[in-house]
Amino acid sequence: MSLAEQAFQLPWYGIHHIALLTTDLDATIRFYRDVLGMQTSDIAPSKEGRGRHCLIFVKPNDDNVWGFHFFERPLEKTTLGASDTHPQSFVPHVALRLPDGIAARALRERLSNAHVSITEIPELGSFVFFDNNQLCLEVTWPKEKSVS
Repeated sequence: MSLAEQAFQLPWYGIHHIALLTTDLDATIRFYRDVLGMQTSDIAPSKEGRGRHCLIFVKPNDDNVWGFHFFERPLEKTTLGASDTHPQSFVPHVALRLPDGIAARALRERLSNAHVSITEIPELGSFVFFDNNQLCLEVTWPKEKSVS
């Protein structure tokens, strides 16, 4: 690794959330809330094929960290193999947090220079990409306030 590559750093704010699947959101909430003592958000209704979903706050007083983001989906067969069952149209992922859009633009440029494909998610103000292990990573940052 060259000295220039070692010098490049982004001001990561840590893991924002880890998106996971559940076939029973109510039971998942009971486990994390009642057994583990974690705070949970309200249940968001199913919208645009996402299924009902809920946040489990691992560190509830930190605006930069949510924790687990569970999406409720029934299990369906996929083409992965006869014994594999995964909900279709969902990609488990880890969402990482940056402090602002400036850092996000720097990361976009870095990923582009490394020939990593990026998919923008404009409705969330984030983007996703896959690492060298095919792990899906989402990058999020606070929405920039307009100056008027």
